Amino acid sequence: NILKNLDPLPQHNENQYDTNGEYSTDHRIELRVIEVKSKSWDSRQSIGSKMWNANKKSIKANHLPNLLDVAFQTLVVRRAFPNFRVTSWLMMPDKAKVWKAPSSDKRIKTDPPPTVADTQSLIKESVAVLLNVDELVEKALATNVTYPGSENGNTFQRVVEKWAQDMNGEDLSNDKFKHFPIGANCGSCEYRLIDDDIDKNSGFDVCWSKTTGLSKEELRSHPLVIDLFDTPKRTINNLISQKKYFLSNLEASDLQPQNEKNKKNSRVNIESPGEKISGFQRQWYQVLTARNATKNSTPQYILREESMKREM
Repeated sequence: NILKNLDPLPQHNENQYDTNGEYSTDHRIELRVIEVKSKSWDSRQSIGSKMWNANKKSIKANHLPNLLDVAFQTLVVRRAFPNFRVTSWLMMPDKAKVWKAPSSDKRIKTDPPPTVADTQSLIKESVAVLLNVDELVEKALATNVTYPGSENGNTFQRVVEKWAQDMNGEDLSNDKFKHFPIGANCGSCEYRLIDDDIDKNSGFDVCWSKTTGLSKEELRSHPLVIDLFDTPKRTINNLISQKKYFLSNLEASDLQPQNEKNKKNSRVNIESPGEKISGFQRQWYQVLTARNATKNSTPQYILREESMKREM
């Protein structure tokens, strides 16, 4: 409310410089969007050499996620306060800044360890660095992005705006939201609840229930195919396309590599391994435990006693 009632133009329009130190004719009050990251930065390096690809045509992949974060926040602030000048910044630990305390400094304590206040009193300047990323943010907003179910050619800004239009004022039970693409990418979903109270809602349950027709109770009480050990995304997506959603739905033939399927007695190999087990045999054990487990039972385990004795 304070910002909404504030005049974006200062009372005294003196010479003003932009974030690159150049003269600016934009005298609006600046709102800084500062995204704090734990990823380190070396201020001895230039942004151009570390974050841009050749000729500033694209952003380097290892920095793109951080820049998409601050780009999203910048877009939100711009929409909320269109009359202000919004600038974008990253704050990160600076590897170029070091501090070595002299051994004679009596303020240094080792027992008990120094407090945060003790440490701050010995550091004359912040160990963080503040980087202006206005140009990079503009590039990030115009970068094409892909995600499960995405359309080709959509920029990050267009995707955010479309999601906002879809979500604002819409009923999520509407048929407009009936299609949720699911796949191997769901294995790392941060909105998945497994052991929590069944009355709690989760985005994961919404996506999977809408697509599969399974209830929230079913999804939480049985291991899913996305939990299968060390499995390529393509394999998991193929199993999901066959509507094999649970580990208990799988057969040995679903797990074996093609070269193993062509061998004689391949089913015996997977179900009765020798001294050492292969990756797909390990997966088969996981399927067996899922089949044997019931909703309220103690987790089932397979103990290879002879193999364990040999290793010990």
